[in-house]
Amino acid sequence: MPDANDLLSRSREPVYLQLATIFRRQIESGAWRPGEQIPSLEALCRQYGVARMTMHNALSRLDEEGLVERSRGRGTFVKAGGRECRRMALPINWNQAVAVGDKLSTEAIVESTADVPLPDDLGMPCDGRRADAYHFLHRAHRTDGRPFAVGEVYIAADVFARDPEAFRHGASVPVLDRFPGLKVNAARQRLSIVPAGAESASALELAVGAPVAELRRFACVDDVIVYYARIEFPTEYVCLDFDLLAPHS
Repeated sequence: MPDANDLLSRSREPVYLQLATIFRRQIESGAWRPGEQIPSLEALCRQYGVARMTMHNALSRLDEEGLVERSRGRGTFVKAGGRECRRMALPINWNQAVAVGDKLSTEAIVESTADVPLPDDLGMPCDGRRADAYHFLHRAHRTDGRPFAVGEVYIAADVFARDPEAFRHGASVPVLDRFPGLKVNAARQRLSIVPAGAESASALELAVGAPVAELRRFACVDDVIVYYARIEFPTEYVCLDFDLLAPHS
């Protein structure tokens, strides 16, 4: 294991927050079990090479989250097994993307006041032709009252004009799917892990630079790109589960 001081110095995040993350993971993984006493403040300070106040602040963070309970003269005990993990089965086909979108609430951040072009670089392979103009939406999505995703979405202007309010107040994929006579003939997405920028960190309630899952997705109708999105969401929502012996389609 790397030297603790070297490990903590690699990040610009305050040391006490890094320690809180380490200890939170100890609880969530079951290494520190509910009801068990964790090492003493002095022992943790020696192990991680930090001052008492730094360690005190880290444990206070866990106390505020309801994960530990401190008792004067007795020590600190694990109170709960960690927050419930947030998981999302990453959509791997159009129907699954529609189903996930139907579960989200949408909050507008920015909307274009005039038609705009698609970005020059979509960040993924795409053979579709570009529409003459697009409407741009930057918004946040929540599920169960918690931040789920923040996204930048481009909708072909003529498609957006069919039902602007539906696109403004809901996830785009379900809206597209319900338009009569509009048949998506090509769609693709690409998932990458990237550091959160200031805007996405704020919207997702994460630290700047924290890892987020970036999903880029497009959909074509008659080989014209009618929808393109770049969406970021916390990596804890990502759970990829594959049957390695499943037959190839």
